[in-house]
Formats: sequence, structure tokens, C-alpha cells
Amino acid sequence: MIKFLIMKKKYTFTFIVTLILFVAGCGVVKTSPFGETSFIFIPTSQEVALGRQAAREIEKREKLCRDPVVNGYVAWVGNKIAAVCDRHDITYHYKVIESDELNAFALPGGWVYVYTGLLKKLRNEAELAFVLGHETGHIVGRHAIRRLQLVYGINFLLSLTLRGKDLGPAEQKIIEVLYTLVVSGYSRKEELEADAMGAYYAGKAGWNPVASIETIKLLDSLMKFKPSGVTELFMDHPTNKKRIENLNYWISTFRKEWLKNPFNEERYREKVLRRLGVGNLEGRKGDNHSGSRGAKGSRRAS
Repeated sequence: MIKFLIMKKKYTFTFIVTLILFVAGCGVVKTSPFGETSFIFIPTSQEVALGRQAAREIEKREKLCRDPVVNGYVAWVGNKIAAVCDRHDITYHYKVIESDELNAFALPGGWVYVYTGLLKKLRNEAELAFVLGHETGHIVGRHAIRRLQLVYGINFLLSLTLRGKDLGPAEQKIIEVLYTLVVSGYSRKEELEADAMGAYYAGKAGWNPVASIETIKLLDSLMKFKPSGVTELFMDHPTNKKRIENLNYWISTFRKEWLKNPFNEERYREKVLRRLGVGNLEGRKGDNHSGSRGAKGSRRAS
């Protein structure tokens, strides 16, 4: 009995030490510029490996834009966002996919993609900065990694090798799940967080954060299906109305001088719209000026 008690104490001590070492190896990380933190079990090296492998698979199936001016410009705006964001332990990659889809998405570890279909609809540089800031916010918030570690568990994610061209069944499955997650969108809370971060990073990097609201209004005008009433209760994603309300709140807390930041319409037309063959640029110009006047006239856009 005495021997059993000694052994029990020994194994209990070993378990406690192991648990302490495991917890010490994990980290509470900052996941937004507004003070939020999260407990992340997956090391950055594994997150980057997962994102890199997913990027390889995506670039096999999608056609990347070949225009060096558009690519360089998007990367330049993205890198200015990355420079002011709250995560600097990874390298960011901002790329353009040639497709009519009105979308953009981010992969774990620093990869951000935006479709030419969306670029053609945006009207100025500040709106692009918000879109890239929103996607960068998903990376800063570790939204994909938090979801994957919750669904699949820590041991499974750590067991993935993610090396070489030939993926095993487990790796193929996780890449497909990740692709579906980042393209289809996140939860209401995560999308609203990314919106707030996108507006904040755009303002901090030198663009007018009100462009975030103008972007959501634009996307809303392009939607074929607009939920309301009971339908909204069963949606995973926030409605555009909720997104605008959320952005109005956060912008009201930002530094007042950010509302004097530019939208940079002309540079966007030159670097993106003309390069992508978008017509009727003069008609679009009026829309941008109306957005600028709204930003100057009030701290809250609606």
C-alpha cells in the first residue's frame, strides 16, 4: 500500500510537471489592437506550414493576375497594412486572383488573396486598404487556427507533416476544410472583429477609415439576396446593416485626425481600374467624392 501511494504521488507529480511544461509551451497571444487575447496551442511554425501548403494548392487551381502593376500596387497597400498591424512574427503575402468573384480571403500564416472581380468594383485606395486590413485582421486574430484547433484538436494538427508535393489523406482533408472556411467566411463575431481591425489598420496606415463603411455599402448594393427578419437569426455571418453599425461604433473611438486621411481615388484608378479595363471611370469619380464629403461632415457615417 505504501509503495502504491509512493508510485501514485510520483505519477501525479510527473503529470503536473508535464502539464506545466505543456502550458508553458503554449501562449496567450494578442489577437486584436483592442486588447483581446486568445490561448493558441498551435506554434507559429505549424501555422505557417499549413498556410504555405494551402497557398500552393490554391495557386494550382486559381489563375493569378499577371499584371505587374496591379500585383505590385496591391502588395504595396497590403505591406503598409502589415506594417501597422499587431502581428509581426510572420511574413505577409498579398496576391491577386484573376476571377470575377467579389471576394477576398486570408490563409493562416500570412497569405492574403483578393479577386480582380472585387478590385473592379472598389472605387479608391482606402477601400482596398480596408479589404486587405479586414483579411489581415483574420490572420492577426488567428481565426482559422482557433477554429481548426477547436474542431480537430491539438494533437491532430501538430501531427500534420505538410511537407513536399504529395499530401497524405489527412493533409488533403485539412487543406480542403481550410479552403472552405476562409472562402465561405467566418462567424458573426469573427467577421465583426475583422471589420473593426480592417478600419483601424487602414486609418493607422494613413487612409480614411470611413472607407470601410463605404465598402460595406457597396457590397450591399451588389448583393442579390438581402436577409431580413427571421432569416437573419439563422445566419452565420452578420448582415451588412450590423456590420455598418459595428463600424460606426469603432470609428467613433478612433483618433479624430484619421477622418482627415485621404481616399486616393486617382491613384487607384491609375494602378487598378485602368489596368483591369474598367470603363466609365468619370461616373465612378462622383461616388468617391460623396464618400469623402460624408467623412468630413461627421464623425459617424450611416
